[in-house]
Amino acid sequence: MSDFTFSDKEKEEIRSQFPYLKNGSVYLNHAAISPLSNGVNQALQQFLHERHRGTVENFDQWMERVEDTRSLISDLIGADAPDQITFLGNTSEAISAVAEGFEWEEGDEIILNTLEFPSNIHPFRILENRGVRLIYVEPDEHGIIQPATLEHVITSRTKMLSISAVQYLSGLKADLKAIGEICKKHRIFFAVDGIQALGATNIDVQEFGIDALASGCHKWLMAPMGIGFLYLSEQLQKNLSPYKTGWLSVKNPWQLSNYEQEWLPVSKHLEIGTLNILGILGLYASLQDFNRIGTESIYSEIPALSQYLIDRLSAHSAVTLLTPKTEKYRAGIVTFSIDDGKDPDAFVDTLKKEKNITISARQGWYRISPHYYNTTKELDETLNELLPA
Repeated sequence: MSDFTFSDKEKEEIRSQFPYLKNGSVYLNHAAISPLSNGVNQALQQFLHERHRGTVENFDQWMERVEDTRSLISDLIGADAPDQITFLGNTSEAISAVAEGFEWEEGDEIILNTLEFPSNIHPFRILENRGVRLIYVEPDEHGIIQPATLEHVITSRTKMLSISAVQYLSGLKADLKAIGEICKKHRIFFAVDGIQALGATNIDVQEFGIDALASGCHKWLMAPMGIGFLYLSEQLQKNLSPYKTGWLSVKNPWQLSNYEQEWLPVSKHLEIGTLNILGILGLYASLQDFNRIGTESIYSEIPALSQYLIDRLSAHSAVTLLTPKTEKYRAGIVTFSIDDGKDPDAFVDTLKKEKNITISARQGWYRISPHYYNTTKELDETLNELLPA
């Protein structure tokens, strides 16, 4: 089993930032949505107080924080510059900006796979109306999307490959570096759905050769719902047209009667109107939490917790693991079935109502997704309820 990162004292301090734990709750569903820390809650409450009982508007300070948050995201993912980060509402909107804005021609191809969450399918699927072909790759017998299999289906008409950094159901972590090298070799664009990875494992867009990284921030990044972002490489920006526009999409938006202005670059153009300031302030506070604790420490603790789960589950004859056992191929999600005749959806509902334990049921499987502040005691408590004696 992997060594754990935090001492008992450090873990206790970390856990003090999540007051819901005082209710005796066990929450292990961060692949769905995360709780908000004290720091995030304070940032949200301060903004609401200003709007409700304070100065009402504080635009200079808010916009300064927007740019600070853009810089924190840029640092988190290893981007060249903060202006490559566009704030959008969620993963689907970010992927749609790439799918709809790319200059497709009839007969062009995009490579996907059969493990994807619909957010990384439907924005491309709609392109079939324009003659774009979707090429689906199957995982191997171990549930792995092999880079070589992806490369095998590349043709002269392939323009893009899109994949989730971590698959929502199996928890499979893609070999992004190897896939990025293949995309570079064949001169195709590389898009990544990062929502199940960011906050749980490292993604470096330059090291991995990623052209588009799309993510909402309410899961492992532990921010409010309705805030997400899109990273675009310089090369992909040159090949995108904005799929939507608004009053803030021009260079001097306050020249309100000048309708013939020059457009902003696509990364700025897509921020078409009033931003989700509340969500961005919450995201800023969450990223501050990550930096204070240390992202490398977080990225070490999460696989240690998932390894603990896998060790216990693997020792039980009634359990079938869907998540790969090899650490290289997983992050924070552990998915499995239990041969006990119980309906996972119904049992997960019972766990929440009667035991105050929250996990997920997905397509007949149990899914547990612990974050850095969870403990092995919580994992044991949950597994003791799940596993047959």
